[in-house]
Amino acid sequence: MRHRLFSKSFLTALLLGLTLMFSQHSLADMDSPQVLLEKTAAQMIDALNANRDKIKGKPQLTEDLIEKILLPHIDFITASKYVLGNYWNDASKEQKIEFIKSFRILLLRFYSSALSEYLNTHEEKLDMGLMSFQDPGAIEGTQVTIRSTVQPKNGKPVAINYQMLKTNRGWKVFDVSVEGVSVITTYKTNFASEIQQKGLDGLIASLKERNAKLLAGDNSALKVENKQ
Repeated sequence: MRHRLFSKSFLTALLLGLTLMFSQHSLADMDSPQVLLEKTAAQMIDALNANRDKIKGKPQLTEDLIEKILLPHIDFITASKYVLGNYWNDASKEQKIEFIKSFRILLLRFYSSALSEYLNTHEEKLDMGLMSFQDPGAIEGTQVTIRSTVQPKNGKPVAINYQMLKTNRGWKVFDVSVEGVSVITTYKTNFASEIQQKGLDGLIASLKERNAKLLAGDNSALKVENKQ
């Protein structure tokens, strides 16, 4: 069975989840992962709403805002390790660095392109009240799942989970799942198929090509399929 992961409805839920990371119940510990999501979301939403008119004429601004506000809270090294799986252990230091850089650019341009399109096709301002979190309770160890629900203005609630890791620079997100579909797992399946066909260097070259297409405005590079 094959299904396209990044459908329009999936994109909408994922983008809302990434930008509307708002909790109705703040935690006392301001270093907690849930509060980090809340603070980052508030900053991202304010920036997007304040620059909405500018974004329509300059899509690059969306990428700049995501680069500045959202991406510092994503653990690309851990995400890359999970995405490559066993291939990570066999990769050289140079290959690991090139993959992380290319994967980071791909996700940055994916989110900025899709979010710009969302803002250009929806006139209403982003509303933090659309999202609610389940209290994760006491957190033990260095990894946690933050579960949330996005309530679209039309349609059923969408479950979005964040996998977070405590690093020496604080809590960071390394995976997001929408209705049980993991972004990292989907990329892992897709990339493994490419590596089997043309090797890790071939995959890295393919990522650079996709990044160039996205930079040129070709959003066909956003398409990723999950093969089961």
